Amino acid sequence: MQPWVVAMALATLMCFTSTCYFFQIPEEIRKKESSQAAALGIWGPPDAEFNWCEEDYQLSEWIAEPVNTASCVAMILLPLLFLATHEATGDVVTIACMEVVIAIGSMLFHATLRYSMQLADEIPMIWYVAAVVCSCLKRLKGLNVHFWAYGWVAILSIVIIATEQHSLLHEIFRGLMTLSFSSGLVVIGWGISAMASRLAAREDKGRRAGKAAARVLQAALLMFALSVVSWLLDNYHCTRLRHLPGGIPYPHLHTWWHVFIAVTLHCIMVLLHMDSYRHSAHLDLRFLAGLPVVHA
Repeated sequence: MQPWVVAMALATLMCFTSTCYFFQIPEEIRKKESSQAAALGIWGPPDAEFNWCEEDYQLSEWIAEPVNTASCVAMILLPLLFLATHEATGDVVTIACMEVVIAIGSMLFHATLRYSMQLADEIPMIWYVAAVVCSCLKRLKGLNVHFWAYGWVAILSIVIIATEQHSLLHEIFRGLMTLSFSSGLVVIGWGISAMASRLAAREDKGRRAGKAAARVLQAALLMFALSVVSWLLDNYHCTRLRHLPGGIPYPHLHTWWHVFIAVTLHCIMVLLHMDSYRHSAHLDLRFLAGLPVVHA
């Protein structure tokens, strides 16, 4: 799969989702400061920008969205499994640890629906994207952009944390963070596709690494596409999903977003690890509980 094709497809998708994020947030999931939520939960009325489709405080007064909260565990287990089964390079270890931080922030966000915890979910995401972008550019182009990438992300993080939620400066830097995040995803899509192509170019009779990398790339792109579709359907068809015909229960598509994203991020780490050992004559891919594991 050509890297520029993947980059163009992701750029188009990010334009669409960013437009939805900025201008078309459904009323069903907008912040709702209801007295019912305040009475049910110890965290008080939700003040985050989003109150997802899952009903609040179904099981406990301590957890606003129990299913969404629990599903974040996938983003903790998979990077830990990766680190336990691979001798990863420093950049990949950093990326795996950042995924765990994202998961913890996401759990806090879904458990409380507080804006401060929403930032604990979102800000680690831009740090994760910066880490993967730096790794891709270093591997493929020999560019060391860590200072500039992390410096920019640090500025974004500090300003967003230090300013009030609805202030003009806060909103401007939230927008810049979203645009930086979307741009970074395009670079990551190009990067992992280029690494898979580079592995395929080294294919020989004694190795199947190129074909294996292509399958991992396809799995990553498929999982990412499914995650975005799940996210969009859960956001824009919440009422329909809560009242499906035949008594079909609410499918918790935001939960599936977490699971699909966890698999996507695992595939990204696998591709980075395969690239690290691309010169190995014994590079191969095996599967553990359905997940790809690299053997070099």
